[in-house]
Parts: sequence; structure tokens; C-alpha cells
Amino acid sequence: MSFPRFKLAPGHIDVDVPGWELTGDRVTGERIVECHELFHPHDDNADIEAALTWADGIIGTRQVWTHVRERGFDRWEAGSLSDKPADDQEPTPADVRTLIADATALQERIRDVERRLRGSEETRHTVFRLDDAAGRLTDVSQALEETAGELARVRAVRDGSVCAVPWGVCPEHGNTLVSSGGRARCKACGRTWNYDRLGVPCGEPLTHKVTDAAGGSFLACKAHAMDATERLVGGTVTLLDKDGRRD
Repeated sequence: MSFPRFKLAPGHIDVDVPGWELTGDRVTGERIVECHELFHPHDDNADIEAALTWADGIIGTRQVWTHVRERGFDRWEAGSLSDKPADDQEPTPADVRTLIADATALQERIRDVERRLRGSEETRHTVFRLDDAAGRLTDVSQALEETAGELARVRAVRDGSVCAVPWGVCPEHGNTLVSSGGRARCKACGRTWNYDRLGVPCGEPLTHKVTDAAGGSFLACKAHAMDATERLVGGTVTLLDKDGRRD
């Protein structure tokens, strides 16, 4: 069972003083309890947006907030606490993409510092490293996104919803991949992938059932079925219908 890590709720923060209260627990275990008066008392939408931005600033990273209305009261929730310690859990693609939000927020803060330093003749010469530092975070975000995508493929294979053959293929040409430097390329068409597709489970949609001569079978994608047709002796390759059943 999962519980939100942070809660942001409107309410009275003092006698006759409406505002916002942020509560939660950082991953370090530090407890957060912060209050602020209304930001835009006469504009609800602007007040909510300002409160969410304020909460992100207190937490230190940009959050994905979910609006909850319960028994006539509104609140916003972000993050999650778990009954199990975090070290015992497998990170999800969403966990990895949360790091992308962190990297983007840090990049924006670096850009802001750079902009303010450039505004002074005395400090302008100090900013040359900051542009490079901010640029590196773009590469960090890209690496995290590729990791999240690869993790999503692994989890889909584990769930049995896609082809689980333990090596990848070109969807059009089959067993024609070469891999180098964490990237893959099809020798037939030249298509490339920004991850080692050959070294991870396939993950393509299931289209066929492959049965060997001894009666053992598995479900496979079109390209792996095509490869099996060329290699299989005494077995069959059968097309599945749209519901995943044999025709």
C-alpha cells in the first residue's frame, strides 16, 4: 500500500488568516511543515499555481501533483511513501523520470544564476563554467529517459504482454542487429536504436506462437517468428488473432 509523501492543502494557518499548509517527509527522513498566506486571494487558479510552485521550492525539486477532493475538501498530493523500505523496491520508470524533473529543475536554477551573474560587469567573467554545467544536465536527462524506456520494456516483458525472447531484433528484418557502445543498428536497413537492443529482451508486440518438434511453445513477435521459421526443424509457427489466440 502506498501513501503520498507530500500533501499541500488550503486552510486557515492562523485566526482569520487563510493560506496553505505543506506537510511531508523528505527521503532523508526530515519532516516538512510549512505554511504560507494566500498568494492570490481573488484568483483561485492563480493561487493554486503559485502554491504548487512554492511547495516545489520548499521541497527542493519539482513534483507531479495530483488533485484530491475528499468530503468536500481539496488537497494536492505528490510522491509516495511505501510500507516497504525504498531500498527493497525495484525503481519504476516513473521513479527514473522523477530524476529527470530533478535534473531539469537544477538546470533551470543554474541558468538563473548564470543570468543574474551576467547582469553585473564585475561578475560576468565568472559564468563560463555554468553554461557548460547546465548543458551537461541535458545529457543527464537524455540518459535517464533512455534508462526509463529500457526499464519499461523489461517490465513489459516480465508481465508477459510483449515478446520475451531474450535478445532484440529489427522489427522488419529479424535477426540482423549489431551492437556497439550501448547502441544497436540493423545491418539490413540501417535503422538505429539508442540502447543495446541486441542485449535486452525483445519487447515487440506478440503476433505468433512458435512450437518446436517436441511440443514446447512460446509466443513471439513477427520478427522472431520469421527467424524461427528459418531455423525451426519439425515445428510450426502459427499466427495469433487480434485477441492473442491462434487462428
